[in-house]
Amino acid sequence: MSHKTSAQQSNNSVQLPPASIMRLLGALIYDFLLLCAVWLLAGIIYIIPAQMFTHVDSASTQNLSTTQFTGPLFYSYMFIVTWFFFAWFWRHGGQTLGLRSWSLRLQSDLDHGISWTQTLLRFFAAGFPWIVALFLYQRLSQNPLTASPWLYMVFLLGFTGLLWKLVDGKKRSIQDIFSDSHIVKLPSVKKNGNNKDLSS
Repeated sequence: MSHKTSAQQSNNSVQLPPASIMRLLGALIYDFLLLCAVWLLAGIIYIIPAQMFTHVDSASTQNLSTTQFTGPLFYSYMFIVTWFFFAWFWRHGGQTLGLRSWSLRLQSDLDHGISWTQTLLRFFAAGFPWIVALFLYQRLSQNPLTASPWLYMVFLLGFTGLLWKLVDGKKRSIQDIFSDSHIVKLPSVKKNGNNKDLSS
């Protein structure tokens, strides 16, 4: 058995408290800001080669950024970029930068570290409510009768997976259940090396 696997099992043997919703929201906001920068860079990397191979009609008055260079291929590319952003961090220490800043860590419920399959299941389970929310927003915003400031309330659906912790007996989110993994709160470390648990 490798040292990495042994260390993971040792970490899982320690019963750490589940992360609170407020901490998870803080980590989510932090990671979202970083992800925006990743999306910007990934978009530039995609658009520059696309301009070389795409014929652009200079007489067209349409927005070229949405009509010429986006489509199923672009959105598939951005999906993979977004998934890999989280998957790489989850598999290397279980901490995105957002999780690290809030002293949180993703742990597997199984006898091994986070696998690629678990990252994909977790990503799908967390992202599906947001896809539904975006779909509803697009549909409802096209209808003048339903378009209103309250329309943004549909984005609360995106937090369905996270809010499931409030009703689950083990304080698991939907993405925790589907991926056989969970996020725990790490104990703080004093300067003298002693551990001290932080209250949620």
